[in-house]
Parts: sequence; structure tokens; C-alpha cells
Amino acid sequence: MAIAIPHPLVCKNANTAQRFLSRGSGFHAAILILALSTLLGCGVPGAPLPPSADIPRFVGDLKAVRKGDTVTLTWTTPTETSDGELIRKPGKMLVQRALRSDQTSELSFQTISELPLHPTLKEDRSEQATATDTLTSLLRPGGAGFAVYMVLAQGHNGKSFGLPNRVSVPLVANLAPPQKISANPVPTGIMLAWEPSGAVPTTVNTQTQYAYKILRRLQGAKEPVLVKQLNAANPERTFVDTGIEWEKSYQYWIVPVTLWQDGNRKGEIEGDDSPVAEVLAHDSFPPANPSGVEAVFSAAQSAGAPNSFIDITWTANTEPDLAGYNVYRHTGNEQPVKINSELVKTPRFADPGVRLGIKYFYSVTAVDLRGNESGKSEETSETVPKD
Repeated sequence: MAIAIPHPLVCKNANTAQRFLSRGSGFHAAILILALSTLLGCGVPGAPLPPSADIPRFVGDLKAVRKGDTVTLTWTTPTETSDGELIRKPGKMLVQRALRSDQTSELSFQTISELPLHPTLKEDRSEQATATDTLTSLLRPGGAGFAVYMVLAQGHNGKSFGLPNRVSVPLVANLAPPQKISANPVPTGIMLAWEPSGAVPTTVNTQTQYAYKILRRLQGAKEPVLVKQLNAANPERTFVDTGIEWEKSYQYWIVPVTLWQDGNRKGEIEGDDSPVAEVLAHDSFPPANPSGVEAVFSAAQSAGAPNSFIDITWTANTEPDLAGYNVYRHTGNEQPVKINSELVKTPRFADPGVRLGIKYFYSVTAVDLRGNESGKSEETSETVPKD
């Protein structure tokens, strides 16, 4: 029962007013003090408050995530009772599971784990609770049905309040992840190769499909990037990732995915991750050898003086990282010598350093942005006339 505590100053003044009244002096002041003491409840009992029922509020934000055969459940721990008081006595949180199929009309929940519900020590305390469940013994290829979960918060007296929310996960099986995966640079990017850990089930219903997710993470990055999702039944076991940047390090792994549908409901369940393959995307691949090289002598009169040269042309390379070309020349049995001082940007080069009556041999190479140089093209030759 709540008791109103008298204000000492008011009660003291009330007693003084009584003395004033008995003496017949200060009549109006005494009346005012007596009225004030009555309003402030000097020594007057208050209305009784009912005791707390000590029943925790229900869990209403339960979430479930399944990865492989493991379900991870998360929720916010209750901090108040059903009547708005802080929880002062320890209780418990019961993690419960039921199995549901098309033939199941009623759910029979069983407790699969128990967590303590601690008293609330602070007004603003809010903690996340976590529990896990393993479904290995319940999963079948193409299996139907769901595992349904809820968390029941109980007080020290074993009582619960309200209906907690429920979450469900499908009971479909996953493929085992590939155990052998490799990643190697090729001229167009990074080639991934893997070996499945087992055959893809062929007796699965049409509402269940299997796929592989290829994931990539740049060294130092926090989040991975989905490179490609492939049908797991496809016999191809290689894939070239062309979206990389050269001279950077990457991690690759493969995650099997089960795509399921149950009536109007559908979704996907990720399996366990494959081992990680690490690779440095080092470009050591030169462009293709140029082709179609031709050399033609040209003589012209310029400003009253002869202007003679050999014009070399070839078919342009198509590599996206092409930086330019080098042109090589030699005479007789000499070794070819590069005659351009800077990379030639277009598939044409004029050689003015020729002499009358000499036969010259030419070849061309292509160079990419990282300095990789191709092999020499087939040689072509041209003779400068004597006159």
C-alpha cells in the first residue's frame, strides 16, 4: 500500500496554525496554512498500487536465417513485464520448434534449447539473443515442409504473456559445396575450375532447383561480389571472370544454392561455402602477333628536294588493353633492330632512314598497357631503287 509522505514544513506550519487558532490570533493566515497542508496530503495514505505479476513481455521480433543445415535465430531480449515494470527476477527463454507439412493442421512445439532471462538492471538495456538449430536429420532431397520456431519468455514463476511471433524455414536439402576449386589468370581474366562433391539429384520435384553462386572479394574489401550464378546441373565446370582489374589480388569461392517453391511461397537457401581460392591477377599475357604487314617504297619531291621512305602498314590488333606497336628492321643477315623511338599508336609507320639500292626487311610487334610485347609478325621486305 502506498503512503503519502507529509511535507515537514507544511505539517509544522499546520501545528503552528493550531496554536494561533487557540490564541485567537492570525486567523486568516492559519486558515491558509491548514488548507495547504490538506492539499499536500500531510500524513494522508495514497491509493494502493497492485503488485507486479512478474510476467515478461512476449518476443515479437524473432528472425531466422538458414545457412547449410544450420538455422540461426536472433531476437531482442524482453526487459519489461506485461504491466510495464522492469524485470526484477530471473526467468528463462525457451526456444521451441515444430514441424509443419501439407498434412499437418496443428503444430506441436518442442523446446530445443533454453536461455536465461536476466533481470533488467538499466532502463535502456536492450540485448540481442542468439540460438542455433541443426536440421541435418530432417532434410531430404526435394523434401517438403517447414521448421517453425518461436521463443517463449517465462518469468520466475513459469508464467508467459501474449503470443510470440513465429518464423519458418524450408526443409529442403542443399548440395555439398565443391571441395576442389582453382583460380588462375588467363588472357581474358581469371579462370575458375572446380569439381562437384557429388552428383546433382535428378529425382527432385520441379519446384526445387540447384545452382552455384560464384563469389569474389577484392583483397582488403569487406563485402563479396556475386560474379555469376550457374545451373548446378550444367556439365561445364569452368568459368572466366572478365570483370577483374589486373595486378590486384582476389579471393574466390562457390556457394551451392537450393531454389525452392511451395505454392505461392518461394525462396533460396544457401549451402556451406567451398574452400577459398586466392589469386593475383597478374597480366603476363602479350597481345596477338600483328598480321598483314606490307612495305612499299615511296618517293616524292618536297620543297625542291627528294623525300624518299618506305611505308609499312599492317592489320590493327583488337585487344582492349593495346598500348601500341614496335617496328623492327634489318638488312641481309643482320639482327632486327627497333626503329621507332616511341610506341606507334596506329597500324602504319614511315621509315625515312633508307638508302638507294638496299633491300630492307620489316616485322611488327604489339605491346599492351602493362608492357607485354607480342612475338614478331611475319617479315615483309622492300628494295629501294638505285635511281
